Amino acid sequence: MAQLLDIPLELLVDIFNFVLKPHHLAVLCLVNKVFNQFATPFLYRHIYIFPWYKDSKSKVLSLFRTLAECSYLAAYVQTLEIRDFPKRLFSADHSYLSSLCVKSIRQCTNLRSCTWTKDGSLHSDLLRSLSNCQQLQELEINGNSGEYDPLILTQFQNLQKISLIMPSVHVLNVLPTWIKALGATLRSLRLICKASDHVTDELLESLSPDLADLEYLIMFGCRRVTHKGIGALVSANRNGLLAINMEALSPSFDMRVFRALCDRTQAFRRLRSITLTVPANVSVLDWTRDVYDLLSSARLETLQLYSIDMLGDTPVTHDFWQRIIASHGSRLKRISFHRIRADPATLHIICSQCPRLEQLFAVTERRDLEAAASSFSPARNLRTLHINFPLAAGEASMPPVTLMQTALSISSRCSPTLTCVGLNTQVWQVERVVCIDENGEKYTEPTLVPRENPEIPEQFLVGTM
Repeated sequence: MAQLLDIPLELLVDIFNFVLKPHHLAVLCLVNKVFNQFATPFLYRHIYIFPWYKDSKSKVLSLFRTLAECSYLAAYVQTLEIRDFPKRLFSADHSYLSSLCVKSIRQCTNLRSCTWTKDGSLHSDLLRSLSNCQQLQELEINGNSGEYDPLILTQFQNLQKISLIMPSVHVLNVLPTWIKALGATLRSLRLICKASDHVTDELLESLSPDLADLEYLIMFGCRRVTHKGIGALVSANRNGLLAINMEALSPSFDMRVFRALCDRTQAFRRLRSITLTVPANVSVLDWTRDVYDLLSSARLETLQLYSIDMLGDTPVTHDFWQRIIASHGSRLKRISFHRIRADPATLHIICSQCPRLEQLFAVTERRDLEAAASSFSPARNLRTLHINFPLAAGEASMPPVTLMQTALSISSRCSPTLTCVGLNTQVWQVERVVCIDENGEKYTEPTLVPRENPEIPEQFLVGTM
């Protein structure tokens, strides 16, 4: 009988590629020398530290001590995502950890993506080390420059993706020079301001000539940015954006004027993804009509709508969803709407008329959960489903056991392609077990297990920055 160790060694690469949990990869490293040789690169390829990890701050110290002492392990690191960092340290301990971080980064010779978002944890020496990583293409950092010199940012070469979280005025002052220095390599710009006044239309207008090749634009919480600033960026774009996020921008943002500008320039002719916040100070009916017209030339695959407040009295209309699905349903793979309620009839239209739908994030009433569950079965390619149901004032939350049973009931009515299901704050991985009926016929039933993938969807990262 063939044993696992009898298979060709080159197949181990394909097998280990499906192992998601770092703990499981660590166990594989201990099997024997051959497994260690093949599993170790996978173990260190993507490194994540989130605030909710147990002993996350001590893990930071252990991680960077290992990478500093073992250069061959550091060379395996391609993605480094640090969203927590010990700050309350004595001076000597802080200096020691900082030196470990600097040395580790220098040895991460194959680092392609770095995320470092803990406020106050990034300093000039660490930033210089990152700027010397020749393979680095993606950089996401906290923009509070109290501990580092913003001018160091202009030393980064060949970046394709920049993400700045709550950038200070000093960082924004060097942003035009930095973007000009990057030339045509930059493809993605993400600014998360959380109600900052520093990002303005004037800043975006000054950046627009050097962002002509931009493909992805994400703006969040920039409350002084209107249709003028975004319009300048999309008008200067040579090839058309692939994705745009416009969330929590200025109340003065005029969707109708922006739509007319995009129509004239055909700015959205290549657009595949859009994320929008429904403004609180306009007619939702008029706004959705302008959004529909805005997307008339797009080749939409992802549509995400958010509301700052729960839209109860003025929901996004059933007619809007019908028109959107009629125009883009054949291509849509991901639909996400938060704080915007959808009735079972709307969910049925989405699931039955979007044959390529893989991800659905939706909000419905608790009383509609049973009816909504029947709406998901037509989505034959659905892989991820997350349903939020708001609780009325004084209404008790659903017990964890009941919540899991409800999620399992919903999963049983979905396509066998479903691999992840969530209700409110709970998320499970969907696995299928083989059963045999009384006639000896085999069939599968879904079962829910803890989620294995350490990567966290972006919509769940609120509060980790």
